[in-house]
Amino acid sequence: MVEAIKALVRKNKKLLSAYYKARYTCSAFLGNLVYPSRFLLYMKILPYTMVEYERLANAYEVARLAEKNKIRGAFVECGVWKGGAAALMAHAAKEAKSGRKTWLFDSFEGLPEPTKEDGSQARAYASDRNSGRLASIQKCVGPLEDVQRLFFSILKFNPDDIYFGKGWFQDVLPREKQNVGEIAVLRLDADWYESTKCALENLYDNVVQGGYILIDDYGHWEGCKKAVDEFLAARNIKADLQKVDYAGVYFQKQ
Repeated sequence: MVEAIKALVRKNKKLLSAYYKARYTCSAFLGNLVYPSRFLLYMKILPYTMVEYERLANAYEVARLAEKNKIRGAFVECGVWKGGAAALMAHAAKEAKSGRKTWLFDSFEGLPEPTKEDGSQARAYASDRNSGRLASIQKCVGPLEDVQRLFFSILKFNPDDIYFGKGWFQDVLPREKQNVGEIAVLRLDADWYESTKCALENLYDNVVQGGYILIDDYGHWEGCKKAVDEFLAARNIKADLQKVDYAGVYFQKQ
């Protein structure tokens, strides 16, 4: 009976959306019983994120830890959608009054085509496309205007502290990595193999010792896990991957 109900919910987009909203709201409420202002913050970003509450809370707490321990560098997210997760990191900087910069990198046009490295699940998600073309598959489209509305109209961040890198990672990251400079927290929500690989190759060296790398899709998308594992192996990095939930992991750079 329970499995039948779950199957029905998965097939009905409205029911699925309602389920995730209810689960998110309950998790945010229970996780912030003694911090009502934080609960309100999580509710403000709800329309601007597809990330599960556990991974959002991880991003926020790691950013707060970076502030507490005065870890040098910017907060950076690669793969933004409408900005909810990045907004939590930026809010940690705002709370600390540190003037720390937050960088958001995304095409703001949706995901590009996956490649064969991403496997059959990604190919099906991309409507049987896996050539790796830097062209939107019209999934996970988060217009820049929506992100700016969240950051500047709703959460009132200082525009001087927020930077947007619009474009495909392969184009924008090599160009901007010097401008980004040192990174305290690097959050990757790039989904695909090539996108994750590109982000790591261009930005990992910017992460300071003691900084954090958060990987949203490690346990969900085959290509993301493969890109991370290959990168760590090629660099002989012994990362102590900490599990957040079924998909998310993070580690501290040693």
